[in-house]
Amino acid sequence: MKKKRTAVVGAGWFGRAHIRNFDNLSELVGICDTNETKLEQLAGQYEGVNTYTSIDDLIKNESIDAVSIVTPPKHIPNIAKKFAQAGIDILMEKPMALKLEDLTSFKEYDNIRIMPGFIELFNPVIDKVLEHLDEIGEIISIASKRVGLYPKRDWDMGVILDLSIHDIYLQEKILGDIKIKNAYGVKKCYKDTIHADAVFIILDFGNSIGQIESNWLTPSKFRRMYVNGEFGGISADFISQQINLRTG
Repeated sequence: MKKKRTAVVGAGWFGRAHIRNFDNLSELVGICDTNETKLEQLAGQYEGVNTYTSIDDLIKNESIDAVSIVTPPKHIPNIAKKFAQAGIDILMEKPMALKLEDLTSFKEYDNIRIMPGFIELFNPVIDKVLEHLDEIGEIISIASKRVGLYPKRDWDMGVILDLSIHDIYLQEKILGDIKIKNAYGVKKCYKDTIHADAVFIILDFGNSIGQIESNWLTPSKFRRMYVNGEFGGISADFISQQINLRTG
């Protein structure tokens, strides 16, 4: 099957991960960033891949099927609009936007595929959890803990949009068609008065309850989920990729 022709916008530390994987999984034809030094380094690393400092030039000069946008979230909506108007499918790193009106504006692009970078949905450990759900019966509660130190990047957002968001969509995935009825939370802003550094979130799914703890203050990286059902439970470690099934 012919590989998709792709491009990546954003060559920061996380953008480089996208570049590496797009180069492996598709025909990577272009990289765009405003930092020319980074582009020079990448040009030497990825032979035959063209580099650009202008998104307009990238779209004009390359035939692209899909693009991955890995920039600070405040820039994503405007960048995405240019590719959407060119009919190019878009993968956007989460969060796709920082304002609700920017997020809802994506609805007008119904002729292309737009996908958020919800990478944990494709984590093999989640597949293991889903395989054993029937063995623990009706789910009573899910508890998620995702903590560590401050990220290297400065994307003008708090821990909810950086870490908690993963566990929100994962809990929704595990509970299937059951929707969140209400959500409650407590946050602590330490570094500034706007962005949360530590949060506790409660999700009301009706017959099930979700609990999420996230922070940037814990010196040890910790990524776990506990799914508790009427006949047992499943604990999942996202770092070791191991699960523990308890029944009876």
